[in-house]
Amino acid sequence: MKSEKIERKGFERVYRVELEGAIAFLVLHRLIEGRAFGGIRIRKYESEESALNDAGRLALAMSRKAAMAGIVGGGAKTVVMEPTADRGGVLRRLGEFIESLGGIYRCGGDLGFRAEDGRVLGETTRYFACGETGEATARSVWIAMRAACIPRSVAIQGLGTVGLALARRLEKEGVRLVASDVAGVRGYPSADPDSIYEQECDVFSPCAVEGVLNRETIGRLRCRVVCGAANNPLSGDEDAERIRARGIRYVPDFVANAGALIEGASRMLGEENRVEERMRAVGDRVREILARADREGRSPHAVAVRMADEMIGEEA
Repeated sequence: MKSEKIERKGFERVYRVELEGAIAFLVLHRLIEGRAFGGIRIRKYESEESALNDAGRLALAMSRKAAMAGIVGGGAKTVVMEPTADRGGVLRRLGEFIESLGGIYRCGGDLGFRAEDGRVLGETTRYFACGETGEATARSVWIAMRAACIPRSVAIQGLGTVGLALARRLEKEGVRLVASDVAGVRGYPSADPDSIYEQECDVFSPCAVEGVLNRETIGRLRCRVVCGAANNPLSGDEDAERIRARGIRYVPDFVANAGALIEGASRMLGEENRVEERMRAVGDRVREILARADREGRSPHAVAVRMADEMIGEEA
């Protein structure tokens, strides 16, 4: 294993780590009281630069997420360029590197990270939050969704760990569902991945990859609210204004999908007794953001970004 520290403007620490089978980038956006929280993402990337850029965007979003969720700590992210072999060995070495940082980075699972990965990583580091993150994230998305409207119909894009948990929760509440997934959909009414944007519904819920909401797809939406679990679903900040111009309410992703952070970070900080309080506060925060956006004539995304950045001291 070999690591290199990289200088990156706006970030406290950035590491490139060779894991003898994969390259990883670990980005610490902010250290607050000596710690930062963020998940581990494992996926294919076109290049090291695209992997590093993704890690940076996600680490910034985690700082905002922690601030808005009332978690005392900064944001971080690890992205691993998907191993072609010896996945277990790669994760053990990654755990060793995380352990060597002495607890400044506290991690959990993210896109592409499997339950077995957590067990393997936990062999070499104490700073991994075990547990089922999908259910926690689905719960916070549900709370956020209900703060924006009373959903009777929801179109879910992506039935991975979180999307499926959200679908089950919505189904129990009697919500009419339609879902899409690149791997196919079982057990729910389905739409192909391209037509999911055009489904008439109360809520469009992006629960897959980032950057799916852009000029073209926003123009096809037939919903009242956008609220999902995907990180950074907007292709750019200007897309938040495009959604607002269409009369659709957008629930900022880093507020809605905070459930896994709330459970994992609360556990690591010995604050399990505050999980319920912090989960309920997600709905209060969404209502606050939407009301302020209406008053100020701005997108909820812009309002939430400004609120979070003021909390963490991020320069405009």
